[in-house]
Amino acid sequence: MCTIGYGDITPNSVTTKLFSILFVLVGFGFIDILLSGMVSYMLDLQENYLLRTVQHGGQKKDSTRSYIIDVNKGRMRIRMKVELALGVVVLCIGIGVGAMHFVESLGWLDSFYLSVMSVTTVGYGDRVFRTLPGRLFATIWLFVSTLAVARAFLYLAEARVDKRHRKMTKWVLGHDLTISEFLAADIDNNGFVSKLEFVIYKLKEMRKVSKKDIMQICETFDRLDIGNCGKITLADLVEITLADLVESHH
Repeated sequence: MCTIGYGDITPNSVTTKLFSILFVLVGFGFIDILLSGMVSYMLDLQENYLLRTVQHGGQKKDSTRSYIIDVNKGRMRIRMKVELALGVVVLCIGIGVGAMHFVESLGWLDSFYLSVMSVTTVGYGDRVFRTLPGRLFATIWLFVSTLAVARAFLYLAEARVDKRHRKMTKWVLGHDLTISEFLAADIDNNGFVSKLEFVIYKLKEMRKVSKKDIMQICETFDRLDIGNCGKITLADLVEITLADLVESHH
C-alpha cells in the first residue's frame, strides 16, 4: 500500500490476486487518510513548538523570528515548513539506515541505498527486508516515511506557488494604472476610480479575489441594504432580524 512493491512476496493464485486488487484499492485510501492525518499532526506539533520557542525568545531574536514566522499572517513561513518536512525525511532515512544495518546486517552503503529506495517508493527489489524483526520494523517505518516524503513534496510545490504569487503581487503593486486598466477598474463607469474600486481592481489582479466573489458580496450587500441608499444601517439589520423572527414563528 506504500506503492513500493519489492517483489519478494507476491500473490500466486487467482484468489490472492483478486484479494490484493481489492485490498490495495480500498485499503490504500483509508490508510492514506489515517496516516496523512498522523504525519500532519506530528509536523503541526513541531511547528507549534518552534512558534512558541521563537515567540518567547524576546526582542533580541527579532531577526530569527521574522525568518521563521510570518508576523502578518501569524504562521510559520513556507520555507521553514519545507525545511521542517525535509528534516523529517532525513530523520526517517537515518532511522532506516540504522535499522537495516543492525537488524538486517547490511553494510552501511547497502543500508543507505535500501533506505532511500524504500522511502522514495522506488523499491527495485534487489535489496529487501528478510528477517522478521526487520519486516515488523518496515511495516511501521515505511508508512510514516513515504507519507513524510509526500508531505515534503507538497510543501515544495506550495513554496513554488507562494514564490510565484509574491512575484505577481510585487509586479501588480509596482506599476501605475494604464488607460485600459483605468477603464477596467471603473466598476460603476462614472468616469473616475475611487479608492475602493482601486483596491478591488488590485486584489483581482493579484488573484486574491475573483469577479464571482465580488458579485456575490455585492448581492449580499444589496440584500441587506433595504432602503437602497448605498449603505447598511442599524435600522436595516433590525428590520431583517425581526422579519426572520416572524418567518421562523410561522
